[in-house]
Amino acid sequence: MTTDPQLYTAYAEVILRTGVNLRQGQSLMIRADPASRNFARTLAGIAWDMGAKWVEVRYEDSVLDRIRVDRSRPEHLDFVPDFIVSRSREIISDGWASIAVRGPEFPDVLEGVDPSPLGRVRKALSRAGKEFQTAIAANRIPWNVCIYPTEGWAAKVLGDDEDWEERIWEVLGPVLRLDRDDPASAWLEHDTILKKRSGFLDTERFDSFRFTGPGTDLTIGMAPGSRFAGGRCEAATGVLFFPNIPTEEVFTTPDFRRTSGRVSCTRPLYLMGALVEGAWFVFRDGAVVEFGAETGAQFIEKFLQTDEQSRYIGEMALVGTDSPIYRSGFLFHNILLDENAACHIALGNGYTDTVAGAGGKSDEELLAMGCNVSLVHTDFMIGSADVSVSGTRKDGSSVPVIVDGQFVI
Repeated sequence: MTTDPQLYTAYAEVILRTGVNLRQGQSLMIRADPASRNFARTLAGIAWDMGAKWVEVRYEDSVLDRIRVDRSRPEHLDFVPDFIVSRSREIISDGWASIAVRGPEFPDVLEGVDPSPLGRVRKALSRAGKEFQTAIAANRIPWNVCIYPTEGWAAKVLGDDEDWEERIWEVLGPVLRLDRDDPASAWLEHDTILKKRSGFLDTERFDSFRFTGPGTDLTIGMAPGSRFAGGRCEAATGVLFFPNIPTEEVFTTPDFRRTSGRVSCTRPLYLMGALVEGAWFVFRDGAVVEFGAETGAQFIEKFLQTDEQSRYIGEMALVGTDSPIYRSGFLFHNILLDENAACHIALGNGYTDTVAGAGGKSDEELLAMGCNVSLVHTDFMIGSADVSVSGTRKDGSSVPVIVDGQFVI
C-alpha cells in the first residue's frame, strides 16, 4: 500500500465513482496482477459499500503466461476453454462495470520468449475475447483501465527499488491528479478541456491529418463518419465514465484505407509482452508495407501476422506536451501511461463509438465504412516536442493543431 492511506483510498474512490461511475445494484469485474491484490480488495470493499450486487476479482499472472508458452505442448497452445467466452458474454449482457488494474509485478517476464508460441497463445485469446472487446469498443458497458504500482514495475520506472513506494507515488500523484484538493472534481474539469478540443476538431471536419517530425511524414485520412472523443464516454445505459485514468488524449477512428507515409515511434512499448524500441513503419494505401525496430522487430512481425487487418490503423490520438505524464519526464513502460504522454496511432481494431452510424454494424459493414476490424489493438507513440500536426480541409487548406508538441487550438 501507499504510505498515505488517505491518498490510496481517494484513488480507489476516483476509479469507482468517476472512472466507471458504479451504480447501486450493478455488478463489477476487477482484473489485476496478483501483486495488486490489496488495491483490488480496496476497490471491492468500496464497491460493496456503494451497493454493488456482485464483485468478481480475477488475477492475471504474467509469470503463468510465460510458463505456459515455454512448457505447454504445441498442440495445446491454441486452446481456450468455452467458459472464457460465456463469462464475458454474461458480463456484457448483464451490464456489469469493468476495471482493469495495470502494473505488472514482473514487467520483463517475457524477455527472451520465443515469439512463435507466444503469438499463437495471444491470437487464440484475442479470438476468444473478440466479442468482449467489440462490446467494450462500442461502450456497451462502463469500463476503466487504471494503473497501480507494484515494486517490480516501479523499480523499472525509477531505476531502482530504494524507497520505491514513496517515490513512485510522488510521480503518480500529479499524473492521477491526486495532488488536488478534490481529485474527482479535477478529473471532471479536465474532461471539459478534452471536450473543447474534440469539439473543435469535429466542427472543422478535417479530411486528413499530417504528422511531421524527425523520421516522420505521415498522412492519415478520415472517414466521413469519423468523430473525436476524449475524457468521459457514455455507455449504452447513458452512464458517463472515464475509459482510462489517467487520460490526456482526444482520439478518433480514421479511415483505415487512407494512411500513407513514414512514421517513427518516439517511445518504447511492450508488444506481445516484449519490449520494442526504435520502431518505424511505412504505410501505403493504409497498410504497413515496411517496418523495423532497434529491438523487438520480430514481435512486430508476429503482431502484423495476427490477421489481415492488423496492418491497418484503427485509432489516431492527439496528445500535447502539456500532459502531466509527458512533463514528468519518465518513461513508464506501460501503455496506459505512455500513450497519454504522446500522440499515437493504434494498429488493429477501430472504435465504433467514434464512427457515426457504426453501432450494430457487421464486420463487413464496418470495413466498408472505413472502420478497421481486427483481433488486436495496440498503440504506438509517435508524438514529442519535435512533432507537429496539422489538419487538412477538403479544399486543401491546412490548419495547425499541434506545433512542436503543443496544442494551438
